[in-house]
Amino acid sequence: MQSIELTLPEWVFLDGTSHLGNLLPGRDVLQHIPSFTLIEVFTLDDTKLLFKEGIKTKPFTYVNRFEEVEEHILAVHFSLATDIDLDEILYKAISYYCDYLDWQDQAIIEEDTSKLN
Repeated sequence: MQSIELTLPEWVFLDGTSHLGNLLPGRDVLQHIPSFTLIEVFTLDDTKLLFKEGIKTKPFTYVNRFEEVEEHILAVHFSLATDIDLDEILYKAISYYCDYLDWQDQAIIEEDTSKLN
């Protein structure tokens, strides 16, 4: 008999792809597993976003590897965290998401470099 340890990472991206199609096309939704916090990331451009009153949000800036400044905002869909813990979770979400964007940028650089070879 094999012993299985059930573990999950702290953060995951939600994937809306199923037999119903992609239910989250073009959307980045994160889940913080320990607090069951669902957070959506929006890129701010010329479009103004209006959130209903009471929606917890956190804006942040990301400077990518190409020195382009990107403005984003996190919006909390749901959380079991307290307000104090939620602020810390949002800071962690920003760090996690920026690391993800760095990883994506590196993949672009590597792809472009391989095309040159």
